[in-house]
Amino acid sequence: MKLYINGNLYRNRDQFSKTMVVDSGKIIAVGDNELVETYKDRAEIIDLKGATVIPGLNDSHLHFLMTAEYLDMLQITDVTSMQELIERAKNYIQERQLTEGAFLYTEGWNQNQFTDEQRTPDRTDLDKISTTIPVAMVRVDRHVMSLNSKAIEVLKLTRDSVSKTGGEVVKDKTGEPTGILTEGAIDLVRPYLPELSKDEKKRVLKKTMRLANSQGLTSMHTNDAKDDKIEANLNLYHELEEEGALTVRFYQQIWFNDGNYIQPFMDKGYKLGQGSAFNRIGPVKLFSDGTLGARTAAMREAYSDDPGNVGIETKPQSVLNHEVKLAVDHGFQVIIHGIGDKGVERILDAYDAALGDRLNDLRLGINHIQITGKDLIDRVIDRKYLTYIQPIFLNDDIPILLSRLGEQRASTSYAFGTLSRAGVHQSFSSDAPIVSFNPWENLYSAVSRKRLNGEPSEGYRPEEAMDIYTAVDAYTLESAYASFEENVKGRIQPGYYADFVVLDRNIFTCATEEIKETAVLMTVVDGKVVYQKEN
Repeated sequence: MKLYINGNLYRNRDQFSKTMVVDSGKIIAVGDNELVETYKDRAEIIDLKGATVIPGLNDSHLHFLMTAEYLDMLQITDVTSMQELIERAKNYIQERQLTEGAFLYTEGWNQNQFTDEQRTPDRTDLDKISTTIPVAMVRVDRHVMSLNSKAIEVLKLTRDSVSKTGGEVVKDKTGEPTGILTEGAIDLVRPYLPELSKDEKKRVLKKTMRLANSQGLTSMHTNDAKDDKIEANLNLYHELEEEGALTVRFYQQIWFNDGNYIQPFMDKGYKLGQGSAFNRIGPVKLFSDGTLGARTAAMREAYSDDPGNVGIETKPQSVLNHEVKLAVDHGFQVIIHGIGDKGVERILDAYDAALGDRLNDLRLGINHIQITGKDLIDRVIDRKYLTYIQPIFLNDDIPILLSRLGEQRASTSYAFGTLSRAGVHQSFSSDAPIVSFNPWENLYSAVSRKRLNGEPSEGYRPEEAMDIYTAVDAYTLESAYASFEENVKGRIQPGYYADFVVLDRNIFTCATEEIKETAVLMTVVDGKVVYQKEN
């Protein structure tokens, strides 16, 4: 038993306590000095010295295994030009002494950050890196892949290659692949991409859990189990749990890009919520469209800066409806990626068709929900669909919003404050490795509506900002709600899991600009210290 004293324990809006008692992985009492007299003779005393304590942070949508693998790769997210991308990759090949037989795969380029030419890299660009080593580079949002000529050869792409799951194998005027793949076309080459061994995956998962704990993350809804990799990737987490190596609680979102895998998954008898407090089966995860940065998000009207382009619908509406109905009929929660207003509308149509007059008891939700008209917002509010949002995406999107969308569409988009004030259940996530899973930058973005460099000074549509209480709740209690755990997780209350984070500052009173600089002093999961800052 442990007695935490002299703390600033966040319990609810404007409600704080000083003392907490933890035993057997649970919080058993929260109060003030009266608890000290009751428990001081039978508990280990930990003096928090006035530090602010919040519930453990819970990222409600990311790709944790992909993030762990990504952190082992050549880092290119900060590349600011095509030339720098080429030079950094060439240097990496030289430093690692890669030779024929190797394969350079990495993720994170973003042409919107390029200062020389803002376009998608193709084979002619990546051939400048190497003509003998296959090079595959995925865009930061994971919806576009660029290949050099050697990779096109190794990955077996030809002029006859066509995607069966949406997207495009882009061809040049002669009909040959340019090295650019969009959306579902990437699935054509996934079986041929290099892959870490199971032991290497477990190694990087453990390493990345330590990083997550150091940033205050204690739970995650991870989206790694996909199509033909469902059982293999679920087994990774199961083995780590059996080894006692999990320091993060995982809710597994089951990802179906290829519709051929969803019925066999259901036939195997998986059930929503099956598993343990550290590793549970979660919702079916589907896609409706692409992304704003790649201009593949499905739009009701063409992009303002790309006339005629209305993005990509990843599958016909009838197929989306069928997959949602199949999941709902088997008692599964569903989360669907939707960024463009057409993409969001398609999700709402599928959900409405599957539920009919039924309440949203399975907590169906929309991931991203960025581009929205008032009619779409009203439908979400009316049907009480969950929303999973990434305020940190504003860091990349603010510079392109007006040019991509025009003033009218931009004025009703990224309406996170409106949704929250209307009572919509809205949880925070990072979608890592699309961006870092650093929660403090995400919280800063939600409260400030600014990029990480502090621009624009007044914030982008500041009326859509959240206050810090709402933002913290979105990262804790609301993420717990999204996994049906709001009665055991996401609050510092008796009976809840002893998952909490001790901070170096009071984020409820500090200047907004300071939030993103927050450091974690200690992270506790299941009553055990999993991270403690040195000194």
